[in-house]
Amino acid sequence: MAVKQLPDGRWICYWNEAGKRKKEYFGRGIDAEANARRRNDALNLRRGRPHIRQVGPTFFDLAKEYYSRKGFDRKPHESLSYRLDGAILPIIGHIRAMHLTGNHLEDYVVQRRLDKIKDNSIAREITDIKAILTWATRRTPPLIPINTVRDFKGPAATDTIIMPPEPEELAAIYAAAAAHLQRFILLASYLGARPGATELLSLAWSSVSWSGRSVRIISADKGGPPSRYVPLHQNLIGPMEEWQQADRARYGRLADTMRIVHYWGQPITTIKRAWREALKRAGITRRIRPYDLRHRFVTTALEQGADIGALADIVGSRPETLRKHYQHVTREMHRQTIARMPALPVGPSKELDPNCVPKT
Repeated sequence: MAVKQLPDGRWICYWNEAGKRKKEYFGRGIDAEANARRRNDALNLRRGRPHIRQVGPTFFDLAKEYYSRKGFDRKPHESLSYRLDGAILPIIGHIRAMHLTGNHLEDYVVQRRLDKIKDNSIAREITDIKAILTWATRRTPPLIPINTVRDFKGPAATDTIIMPPEPEELAAIYAAAAAHLQRFILLASYLGARPGATELLSLAWSSVSWSGRSVRIISADKGGPPSRYVPLHQNLIGPMEEWQQADRARYGRLADTMRIVHYWGQPITTIKRAWREALKRAGITRRIRPYDLRHRFVTTALEQGADIGALADIVGSRPETLRKHYQHVTREMHRQTIARMPALPVGPSKELDPNCVPKT
């Protein structure tokens, strides 16, 4: 009894029975291989022969299936592809998944550190590896029986807190920014939207309700509502009206269907290059990311006493997520809440009588 892949990619299980060779075909792909190996194992057990663990798919095979079948938003999908192709698969892709051990991952961590990769990034890659293996065990039927490195502990990720830009820094970045980046900065600062292609950069003029003084944002798939209406801040209405008038003057009727943030009429999907150039011209050397504009929005709202449930609706998140990521702010709010409690109208405390013995 054995399992074999034919030149055309099909997997078969074949054995001898009554002097004749028999075959079963299982098609192509990783599922077909898994089914062929299960059939081979079943035949071994039925004939009373010792069960022999088959080598099974490589980690590359599982990663390919995971990448193609697992549902992702575009950005996480691209990030996973970058990590798989740039690091994970070149190092461990050739190893059979059932032969993967903690020693392999320890060597992986050493190699990545030699490549000057930070522990945060390595921890993310180890998480990807374990997630792929766990996913493979939970398929129906499973592609592998167990995740052999489930309990491996990679380097601890350090939660480095990047402080949002101070008002002076933000003013300097805005002054040094190109016109389209200035739109981006104001929208991110007053709407709290995620500053990527899914939310902020996809906002079109058709999303704006001038009568309702609000904008409809299609939310990224992060566990919050699929879409949300965010009121327009009074300091944002004026600039947005000027932007729309300028777009209509330049592009005519097409302006009403265009993105609010665009580059000479063309939609854009990333702002990173323009952001880096603005930081450089502003003379800012510390790390500040476009996403920190969203952090600044949430932090400022919490510090001003915003209701965390209403704020979660505005930014398209869940209250528990905000509490987790903004613990330093919510703890201070808790202290302020306790400090606002009025004093009780009571006199000074009485001293205990040392000769008094409490009754039991």
